[in-house]
Amino acid sequence: MTAPPEFGLFPWHRSCPFQPPKEYAQLRETTPVAKVELSTGLPAYVITRYDHIRQVLTDPRSSSDRAHEGFPYYIPIPQQFRTEAGFIGWDPPKHTLHRRLAAVSGEFTKVRVAAMLPRIEQIVNNAVQSMIDHGPPVDLVSKLALDVPLHVVCGVLGIPSADHDYLHHRTDILFGGRSSAEERGLAITEVNKYLGDLIELKAVEPTDDLISRIVQRYKEEGMYDLRDLVNTIRLLLNGGHETSAAMIAIGTMTLLEHPTELAKFKADPDGMVHDVVEELLRFLSPGDLATSRVALEDMEVGGVTIKKGEGMIVLGFAANRDPEAFPDPDKFDVSRSDRRHIAFGHGLHHCIGAELARVELQVVLKTLFRRIPDIRLAKPWNELSYKDGNIMYGVYEMPVTW
Repeated sequence: MTAPPEFGLFPWHRSCPFQPPKEYAQLRETTPVAKVELSTGLPAYVITRYDHIRQVLTDPRSSSDRAHEGFPYYIPIPQQFRTEAGFIGWDPPKHTLHRRLAAVSGEFTKVRVAAMLPRIEQIVNNAVQSMIDHGPPVDLVSKLALDVPLHVVCGVLGIPSADHDYLHHRTDILFGGRSSAEERGLAITEVNKYLGDLIELKAVEPTDDLISRIVQRYKEEGMYDLRDLVNTIRLLLNGGHETSAAMIAIGTMTLLEHPTELAKFKADPDGMVHDVVEELLRFLSPGDLATSRVALEDMEVGGVTIKKGEGMIVLGFAANRDPEAFPDPDKFDVSRSDRRHIAFGHGLHHCIGAELARVELQVVLKTLFRRIPDIRLAKPWNELSYKDGNIMYGVYEMPVTW
């Protein structure tokens, strides 16, 4: 079925950072599998119900191949977006093999992430101390939300701290809704060149970091290919940076704008932090626009036949607000205690760094509200500028005071 013409071009926009576009609920109720026109002029299906999305994400006929001519890009892209995707844009068996090699040392398991905890705590404490030393007002995005995940993931990968700003600027262009295809093309070329040089250095002078271990494993498997390695490392860098940065900023904002729920968290931060983080992930879903698929064969979803070669965009934010899956879904409730959300995806492509992202957010929230208990927004949320329509939703800057 086709969405009514008054819905306009996709993607639609959040009028508020705490709520999905109004079109999501309307379609979920009336046309949960709807064909729409993308802002690039292409047609694609948008899927809005929780059960339908989980079905699509586990169906082998639903492909992640970003080089497929039917893959539904809704932003102008350079050719490199089709050919330089990394394992997120591949299907089994290639996806399975490269994902396994990327997880060579179990770097992202609960046990390894738990071992990283002292270092993560130190990074977070340093960032919060920098905020305190600066004094209010201070931009929480640049001082905390961007700083923490970039230091964590670059430390894991083995990227020198002097290069953090260089890489952040270019990944911001890659994911930014305001960037042109030409700007994205230049940014990905520059990032690829940087990572290629670093990989080649670590291939002959390995150090104690994930890039060195991944390079060694590729060599052992007889699969050393600089292009594949660059794409894999860039994927890990972007995935470990952009999502966490978005969640730290808008997650903090959400708690500040829901004082009753914040009071519950402050009363028992150690006991509540896991539930708080899961509810924030469900409630905000910053990677809502990051998951698309293309049908390799005709397939039926929700009574609609999606033909071979047609694109699908699965809207995780719509799924995470589906009342059939989550009672009273538009209410932010830190006592919900429900981990069935799909903020990190579902199935074979479930985010490899999900556990690390969770722990980062847990440490940030506990530390921030312990050390600056009276923190508050220095400017109303509706006067801030948001990354609306970006691959990763977020806020550009968020001044806070205390």
